[in-house]
Amino acid sequence: MTRNRIVTGMLFALAPTLSFANADNQFEFSHSKQGTVCSSNPDIWQLGGELQVDGPISLNGEAITRGGQKKVSNHIDLFSGKEPSIEQQYMTSSIGCIQSEDPISLVGAVASLYEIQHTTLSSSDIPPPVREPDLPKAPEIVKDQFETKTQFDQRVEKLRIERQQQIAAIQLKYRQQVEARNAKIRVLQEGADSRKGNLGGQKTRLVAKAFRDVMGKPVVTTKSYDAENQQMHLLFKASNQNYQRDIILNVPLEQARDVFSNIDKLDLTLTYSYDESQLELVNIKGNYNDAMYSGDVAKSNYQPEALSVVLNSGPSSAATPGLEMQNPNLIDAFEVDSRLSATNNTASDELKQLLNGFVPVQSNSSNWFFNLSIEDYANSDQVAFARSSGEVMSDVATKVLGVPERHVYELIDRDATSGAIKDKLRLMLDNVDEGDTVYFYYSGHGIPAIPDNDPYILPQDKIPDYITDDEFFKLDNLYKTLSSSKAGKIVVMVDSCFSGATDGVSVIKGVAASRLAPKKVSIDPERMVVITAGRDKEYSNMYQEKGHRLFSYYLMKSMIEGNKDVNTLYQDVYDKVKSASFEMGDLKRQHPTITGNQTISL
Repeated sequence: MTRNRIVTGMLFALAPTLSFANADNQFEFSHSKQGTVCSSNPDIWQLGGELQVDGPISLNGEAITRGGQKKVSNHIDLFSGKEPSIEQQYMTSSIGCIQSEDPISLVGAVASLYEIQHTTLSSSDIPPPVREPDLPKAPEIVKDQFETKTQFDQRVEKLRIERQQQIAAIQLKYRQQVEARNAKIRVLQEGADSRKGNLGGQKTRLVAKAFRDVMGKPVVTTKSYDAENQQMHLLFKASNQNYQRDIILNVPLEQARDVFSNIDKLDLTLTYSYDESQLELVNIKGNYNDAMYSGDVAKSNYQPEALSVVLNSGPSSAATPGLEMQNPNLIDAFEVDSRLSATNNTASDELKQLLNGFVPVQSNSSNWFFNLSIEDYANSDQVAFARSSGEVMSDVATKVLGVPERHVYELIDRDATSGAIKDKLRLMLDNVDEGDTVYFYYSGHGIPAIPDNDPYILPQDKIPDYITDDEFFKLDNLYKTLSSSKAGKIVVMVDSCFSGATDGVSVIKGVAASRLAPKKVSIDPERMVVITAGRDKEYSNMYQEKGHRLFSYYLMKSMIEGNKDVNTLYQDVYDKVKSASFEMGDLKRQHPTITGNQTISL
């Protein structure tokens, strides 16, 4: 780990007691309002949201060392003789990067660090992650030689349902615990964001703290006394820095000799103002034996000094460990694997065979294809065969639809992250010229976002419960993004249901609703046509025998067979998907839908 060192002899504490002058943008510096000495030549780190120096220091009033451990106890423990517990704290990335002999620059740097401390969270505030429970051991399923495939499939399904019931109770408890933790995380983050938003009112307090901690305390020595004007010329120095200024104090002639001779007993108070860009000495006063003397700022050799406090120009780059939302969904690979293991025979991919015998159409530079196919999700169950369907769909785009290889933008599985989807789609649409044709294909989870059931697509790296945090993936907005291009024709093919379940498995686990009717979306009725895998509350099914998604299989097969008219293509796919899904069982019935301009041809 690289340390960023602040090189100076300054001494500072993390939590000194502060008081201020009357004005909101002013603070006092005196013997009674000075910084606390903790460690010289410090390395400054961020430690779970707290600042720590390289050496024994005081953190919120308790001793702590750079090693990152702190003894924790309370009065009851001490009374009962119980040993203090050890709390482990972890250093994260270093912050602060300045080497300067200028004390005012150091004040600005330390004030910036204090702003980070003020706007980030302490590791002790963040609730620990909820431990993911162990799921019942998945049974090993082997087809018996005296068992028909139908009997074997029925046995697998029975075991799956029994297992699903066992996991449901575990899932419910886990979801409740995770959602309670995530709610606390949101409150903590909102608090940190609020402090950042209201940072302006705290600037002077943080600058005052930094100024005192860097400077130490005021040290005053005499220079001369002007009897005619009854003004004492003094030299003010900071105890910890090479920082000194000439000042003038108005002391009556009859008291001047006594003050001059006992200058170490003078309690000097300097009042500074801070206005976001500079520090300025605005008032001087001295207290000697209960007598108060005012200073003459105008005649003192003191000019405003530039001060840079940089945090407010942008967000803190320091990460807060542990401040991530947990996924409340337990992922059970057996849910999908039990279906895939129902046969040991690998289905021959007849679509590839059909494509091998297909005479490719001529490439058309005005055609573009965006392929988003996600089978292996980071935070959700797999979508069986989405990868294989997506890979073949790219071949269909080039050979059947005439999309040039260079115009195929393909994001499959781990490549299909939130950031990649946004960047690649924007990049492709920026290249689309007036009147071009855009084909968009998606195979993956669809999420009906509760409570309004707005349909969203799910990127590979997103947690289903928090998809609404990024409205780019709202289906309405995705269609608007496509429509905002210069394309003259947009053909959208979506192999996903938005009922909250895929292949009969709920995407968001442990909630009451598993089949929801998604809200209707609006599309461009002139330039766009959208063909989807099924109706409102239907599942999107796998087609195990063919090794593809059911809708995608028949969609690609129909295009390879020469159906270029969208309405004809849709009717052919509709009939075959409806018939095949009926054979899978009543609960798996699937009826593809079409909306938009049905006169469009591929």
